[in-house]
Amino acid sequence: MSTDTQKHYTTQNPMNIQLTPLTARFVESMNAHDSAAFITCFATEAVVEDEGHTHRGTVEIKAWIEQAFAKFQPVLEVASVTDTETGAAITGPVSGSFPGSPVVLNYHLTIAQDQITELKCVI
Repeated sequence: MSTDTQKHYTTQNPMNIQLTPLTARFVESMNAHDSAAFITCFATEAVVEDEGHTHRGTVEIKAWIEQAFAKFQPVLEVASVTDTETGAAITGPVSGSFPGSPVVLNYHLTIAQDQITELKCVI
């Protein structure tokens, strides 16, 4: 990846974590519970794996995230971002209306052409 996605800028966060425009949009839309903005982060044929379920394509991903927003009101506080060979890994506590909140989650993003092609959410 040698495009603008490699450039980092500081989004508003207390720890001044450096995010790319794509990862910033991912986090900001998640925390705003804005499914329309969230889904724009994903490629049409993207795949999301979360809690043992696989969601394929933007229609399924949008339905998944809308249900999560409505049921859990998740808020991610980014603790770290690591560039990986295929994209990025975002780690931080997620709070919301679910048992055990907050819980530290790891979001493994595979990125191609400035869109998420695969997202794995792991404890």
